[in-house]
Amino acid sequence: MASTGAAPEQLSFAEAHARVLGSVSPGATERVPLARARGRALAGDLVAPIALPPFRNSSMDGIAARSADLAGASPAHAVALSVTGTIAAGHTPSRVLSPGEAMRIMTGAMLPEGADTVVPYEELSFEPAPPFEQVHVTRAAAGNENIREAGEDIAPGAIAVAAGTELDPYSLSLAAALGVIELAVGAAPRVAVISTGDELVEPREPLRPGAIRDTNRPMLGWLVEDAGGRVVRSQRVGDDPAAVGAAIRLALAECDVVLTIGGVSTGDFDPVRQSLAILGDIALWRVAMKPGRPQAFGTPGGKLFFGLPGNPASVACVFDLLVRPALRRMQGFRSIERPRLPVTSAGTIHSRAGRTDFIRARLAWHDGRWVATPAGSQVSGHLTPQARAHGLLVVAAERESLAAGGAAEFILWRWPSEGAA
Repeated sequence: MASTGAAPEQLSFAEAHARVLGSVSPGATERVPLARARGRALAGDLVAPIALPPFRNSSMDGIAARSADLAGASPAHAVALSVTGTIAAGHTPSRVLSPGEAMRIMTGAMLPEGADTVVPYEELSFEPAPPFEQVHVTRAAAGNENIREAGEDIAPGAIAVAAGTELDPYSLSLAAALGVIELAVGAAPRVAVISTGDELVEPREPLRPGAIRDTNRPMLGWLVEDAGGRVVRSQRVGDDPAAVGAAIRLALAECDVVLTIGGVSTGDFDPVRQSLAILGDIALWRVAMKPGRPQAFGTPGGKLFFGLPGNPASVACVFDLLVRPALRRMQGFRSIERPRLPVTSAGTIHSRAGRTDFIRARLAWHDGRWVATPAGSQVSGHLTPQARAHGLLVVAAERESLAAGGAAEFILWRWPSEGAA
């Protein structure tokens, strides 16, 4: 890792992305009950300990019968069967089904031995005929009609949920059906978020001349939590390199990941840049991306350090494109990146060859395709565009501009609530 005493290292976005992810591997795991597993990364394959369904059962309310008894049934020649019992869901059949017999059966109930088909009630007529009720069937029913076989959903020993899956209500309900009460998941990375700057005040505080509210720090906290991390330290430090350095050292001792905001450029009052020289194993970067060019990255003591720029758009983009994938890889997620969509650009967007631009943009569905439009001015200090954007329109590094109607890639933050087909 280059020393911060040297000139900042010049990197393409692709190189920065590869450097970050090359420094990260899945970390510790923990076992949690299903109630706390939603959104976590499954640490190992969940292998089905039993079959689902665990027994052969009916998929409809009707009668359990033998298809051989119904071979000649037709509207002109109804077959009469003796109804010798009823099987409710949750109960087992009391006897074997013999030729010429049927049993009423409810959805989900176990099929009696001897039965190989279920005829739904809508196709039947019943009449009293002591000692047993009789049912009249007017069509031939094939074997295995309306029957769910044992293991038809999943067989014992099969992989029910693959390692790295982000556990959702559906995968967790499958685990519950298999009798699993807790799962091994990737441990949530412990994260510190440190904002720097004498100009910052808390959001609840009144503004004084020259001050702005510290919104990047709470935004990063929410983004960390959304990525599965856990913020264990969140603090604001002024433009004092010694104080910033002390805060970073303490955060590195307590946390797995440290995020600083601001102070990594080349100004006279950039305290993060000035404090990093004594920490070691951290490099200053100039990444060919917009927004988010000035950064710092390193792995001091095996921890992850990200020095983010100070403007809101830069903070959001660098987090989403570099920090978020790292946090998700630490937890063992298979899918670490945001979804990407093919889109066309609503208008011309100018860029610079060799630089990757990320435009905060909105999506709309027009003529069978997604069209992306910038969500306002792309000034990196503006907050409104990212609050309105559905994600990031990517202008690839090899392009000098993206023409109106040009094809591009879109990194999805959230789906639009209107305009979909």
